[in-house]
Amino acid sequence: MDQRRIVKDLIVKPLRSLFLLATLMIACVQISNAQIDVQTEIAKKCSEEADARDLHGQERKNFRALCKENAVQAAPAIVDSQPKKNVAKPPVNVLPDVAEPKAAPPLPAATASKVAPAPIASAAVSGRRIALVIGNASYKNVPSLANPRNDAISIADAFKRTGFTTVDLQLDLGRDGLINALRNFARQAETADWAVVYYAGHGMEVGGINYIIPVDAKIAQDRDISFEALPLDQVLNATERAKQLHLVILDACRDNPFANQMKRTQAVASRSVSRGLAAIEPEAGTLVVFSAKDGETSLDGDGINSPFATALLRNLGTPGLEVRRLFDFVRDDVLDATQRRQKPFSYGSISGRQDFYFVSSK
Repeated sequence: MDQRRIVKDLIVKPLRSLFLLATLMIACVQISNAQIDVQTEIAKKCSEEADARDLHGQERKNFRALCKENAVQAAPAIVDSQPKKNVAKPPVNVLPDVAEPKAAPPLPAATASKVAPAPIASAAVSGRRIALVIGNASYKNVPSLANPRNDAISIADAFKRTGFTTVDLQLDLGRDGLINALRNFARQAETADWAVVYYAGHGMEVGGINYIIPVDAKIAQDRDISFEALPLDQVLNATERAKQLHLVILDACRDNPFANQMKRTQAVASRSVSRGLAAIEPEAGTLVVFSAKDGETSLDGDGINSPFATALLRNLGTPGLEVRRLFDFVRDDVLDATQRRQKPFSYGSISGRQDFYFVSSK
């Protein structure tokens, strides 16, 4: 009896306690994962409704923020991490009140029934990866740029060599061409795992809003910008339906001749026009990389490619180099090449539960 009691006290009880502790930890992880899945489902549904309402720019951003806020308040608390079978999902109305003639459909509340612990995974050799590569160099109303065409061709070729399913190379696009390219790309992104946009050309910031500039733009006054250029938000929107990675790379922070020749109008005199682009805060799951930090300008360089494109090409094909680390390497290479006159900068965040590689480890 004494031996049995000793075994029970020294072995069985501690093991039972460890088992209960492990069960509790697993339950906590599953609850956390369930909450993340709820947020992902809500963001997807809000994006779909914004598309249905044909919202763009700041109006779209405000709508999605309010939609997600209402959804979080309406969603039920997750109290059980174990999967349940044959449980109906109650509809939850998460859409904000806006003056629209069309009634908004209710959004289903996500539940923990789809949740499973997700290990760190590589998206390098599986999944559908698509890219839109734009190079605007031959501007009609200001001097042409030296490198965007070469940069776009080189980057498109690099994407193909790293295994992208589709790479759409577009050169010297006017406003209509830009809109059509982004619309087609957004449609393809709905079935993609990665959606990547690379843009080289002119860009500018007016009143805190970043724009990319088509080659046919005529910007004589500051109020022309919204009619002649495309807000960066439209580029971000084109990537947001991809399942895993939304990545936008902008080599568009060059000295901008439009800003120097643009007449300021009294009606919008309070709108600032700054050097380079303005800092942004993209939605979670989106990474935006500027070739130069906000408020600064980038260089074309003396070679056939810009310093930023040269650094990106040097690192893009490195096996086992995770995306976030890759752009750290690009930043350091550009700083070295320009004697620290140009510093690339990344904005936003992508999932910390998954690693992303252009090329997997050998």
